[in-house]
Amino acid sequence: MKFSKFIQDIKKRLFGSDLPSLHKVSERIIVEKKPADKPQISVAKSSPKNRQPYFIQIGFDFGTSYSKCICRDVVTEKAWVHLPLHGDGQEYPFLMSSVIRNKEGMFTCVDNPGCHYPENGLYHLKQAMVKTAMKQWDDPVLTPYKASIGTTAPDKIHDFVESSAVFYLARSLGEVRAQIQKRMKDFGNVPEDYMAVNLAVPVADAEQPEVNAFYNKVLVEAWGLADELADTDTISMHDLSLLREKSSVKEDRFTEEACFIYPEVSANVQGFVRSRVSSPGMYLFSDTGASTVDQSVFIFARNDNTEHLTYLIGRVLPLGSSNIEQQAAEFGGVVNNQTLEEWRVKKERLVNAPELTQARGWIAVKLASGTQATLAYAKQKLYVPDDLNNMRLIFGGGGHCDNPYRTAVMKPFSGQSNCLFRKDVTPDIVGLPTPKDLELDEQQRRWMKRLSVAYGLSFEKNELVGFTYPKNVSIPSQEELWRPRKNIPDAPTKDDC
Repeated sequence: MKFSKFIQDIKKRLFGSDLPSLHKVSERIIVEKKPADKPQISVAKSSPKNRQPYFIQIGFDFGTSYSKCICRDVVTEKAWVHLPLHGDGQEYPFLMSSVIRNKEGMFTCVDNPGCHYPENGLYHLKQAMVKTAMKQWDDPVLTPYKASIGTTAPDKIHDFVESSAVFYLARSLGEVRAQIQKRMKDFGNVPEDYMAVNLAVPVADAEQPEVNAFYNKVLVEAWGLADELADTDTISMHDLSLLREKSSVKEDRFTEEACFIYPEVSANVQGFVRSRVSSPGMYLFSDTGASTVDQSVFIFARNDNTEHLTYLIGRVLPLGSSNIEQQAAEFGGVVNNQTLEEWRVKKERLVNAPELTQARGWIAVKLASGTQATLAYAKQKLYVPDDLNNMRLIFGGGGHCDNPYRTAVMKPFSGQSNCLFRKDVTPDIVGLPTPKDLELDEQQRRWMKRLSVAYGLSFEKNELVGFTYPKNVSIPSQEELWRPRKNIPDAPTKDDC
């Protein structure tokens, strides 16, 4: 029995056979693998209490500086925010630092979310994975990784980044799984109790086969090691290597089926497209993270109660909020872990320093130009180019703010600054709604600005909104473009003269 039928079987046992079938995601980011046939479920014999199996879906937003996680009981359709053990006392207690350390061959977690650039730190791990997958060995994001192992050999860098990512994700997911088991004390009493994990990748990276394969390999491996590394704060590279070798022998298709990669923008707007306030149309989504600004233009369509996102373009711009302290440090003349941390603190405290003002101005110019290019790429794929005038904007990401990000993204919509628009356009800015199925009190609702991706990922993968990659949307030919007909008057007759 295929795994999708396994999921439906659980739901049918609770809700009956009239449950509508799940629509499939139109494009998988990872290569679809057929799971091994599973025996027919016999829930009545599985537990003395005769309860239905649990199915918990984990939505893990692997961020550049912070990761966030939301878990969902798929059967009851109730979701909750994962709060890490070290989040007490923090303004946002759900934030998990995405930084680890490596000192003398020992990997160590950095549980303090307020420290971004620790000594011996391996930061911006998410971007390091992308650069490694693309074999961009000279990219500056790999500098701390090269320094940590004392070599520039590509194969050594590849193995080290991969090991770093497996350790970070396995330990983080292990803590999530442990808390789920603590929340549901009888989890595991029924053999069919099940957990799965969805993880997001930016659209521009997602359609790169090398990036998909690398992310998928790391996620599957980390998932297999999650329980073993749940309480592991420190581990030697040698011991981790042995665990990885041992785990690879045990990996099966059932483990692989539990792991799924999904476009970040699609996850971000999942709550929006499901809400009653959403409407079909064209959108520019600008997501400001710590390292990058991820921009996508997509067309949202709804037919027969089925939603679909068609991406016209997806781009990753290296202009995230950490670039503010990076540029400020460079303008100040000293760039190291200490100065980066000092400038980051000043940035977040809104200190009025000339270096920070200069850094924000530098990003604003770059981002305005980058946004104009994003819009130009999207316009090329429109059969009616003037449809660009009806675009709506969605802003997201923990690093988003007015200066420089909102201001810079809005600038290209001025008809005077470029040839994309014949006149000034003021696009509607659409907010993301607060979901009703998520456990949040009044004070916690402000968290959603940082949790929208994790929330979108918390849905079972067959229920996620379908999508089409930009590479599968062709540019129309000149003959296919729609042009308004000119009103040419008829030739005058003798009576008209």
